Amino acid sequence: MIYKLGTTEAESVLRGLETRRTESNADALRVADEAIAGVRARGDDFVAEQVAKFDKGPFLPGEPLSSAAKEALETAIERIQSFHLAQMPAGFSWRRDDTTITHTVRPLRRIGIYVPGGRAVYISTLIMCAVPARIAGVEEIVVATPPGAAARSELKWVCERLGIREVYPAGGAAGIAAMALGTSTLRRVDKIVGPGNAYVTAAKARLIGEVGIDMTAGPTELIAIADDTADVELITADLMAQAEHGTDSAVLLVTDSDRVAGEVRSRWNGEAGPLYVFTGSIDDAIALANRMAPEHLTIQARDAVALAARAENCGAIFCGPWSAPAAGDYIIGANHVLPTSGSARFFSPLGVYDFVKRSNVIVAGPRDSASVAAKAQLIADLEGLPLHGRSAVVRR
Repeated sequence: MIYKLGTTEAESVLRGLETRRTESNADALRVADEAIAGVRARGDDFVAEQVAKFDKGPFLPGEPLSSAAKEALETAIERIQSFHLAQMPAGFSWRRDDTTITHTVRPLRRIGIYVPGGRAVYISTLIMCAVPARIAGVEEIVVATPPGAAARSELKWVCERLGIREVYPAGGAAGIAAMALGTSTLRRVDKIVGPGNAYVTAAKARLIGEVGIDMTAGPTELIAIADDTADVELITADLMAQAEHGTDSAVLLVTDSDRVAGEVRSRWNGEAGPLYVFTGSIDDAIALANRMAPEHLTIQARDAVALAARAENCGAIFCGPWSAPAAGDYIIGANHVLPTSGSARFFSPLGVYDFVKRSNVIVAGPRDSASVAAKAQLIADLEGLPLHGRSAVVRR
């Protein structure tokens, strides 16, 4: 069905998509809580039971990587590394009279990467997470992934190539809990990055505070904006590629062309999952993108780059017919770990900045300290904390 933006029917569909994003998954939270409690109490023994229950073998290594596959992976690593090098944040110093404050940037000591390994081994996710971590200076990287994925030759090759020596063969909530809490065989990490299913996301959310996380990831999303110049074959291919992730993927076409809407709709393979088609002006399309804050936005329309500048809430924006979101998933250079479920309003793509922490080093001098002490006391008095004020003025 094709919906006209601004109608009651279109608004109902959009509200349904927004509600689906924010619905809590009681089952996922229950499983996450049980996994966290199990790892706290029994560590590796609990994880082994979960592996035996959910990740049944045999776990085969697969075919050795061909030279062509290795070359493709090397190209991806090089491009992703080259793009992310410029993201490294820098410290700075600030001075006022005889006081100096130095803002320092240090790498995290030890991070965990969750690599999904259910229907496929997502070695691209491993690359997207590990490369910026290495640029940041992280020395210790742990990979948690289902045993079937851990046994695969391609994952082993990428780990060796990126200097990753710790692979914990456990998926789902148990793998997340093991990295966050530690076990007898695995030291806990400081931060966990990487997407996963609902159980992985629930476990990451439950463990915030015990461990840092990158973001809470939901099903993949793509909004395509197209006008009458768009190539229908390319638009359809991009939408179907994202739908390939699963029937819970959210793929939307927004166009001002009835022809494009109808042709894409007629080409759609129903097995790919649901497609939502909306018609309206290009201005309406941009407004919808900003409202929905999708993970991916592709624009095949006149002045695509100018339109992209108006799209404020998107994880990644692909402009023009040559910019395939699927290529961005693997090899273009930008990161494919992106905010979902509308969180692009406040989350950003994974980057080098996710693997550093910042501190402020304050060296106050006697002149500057004396000049602000009385004012500090006044502010402390306003807040009802007189001992704070005394601490400031006693140094005069």
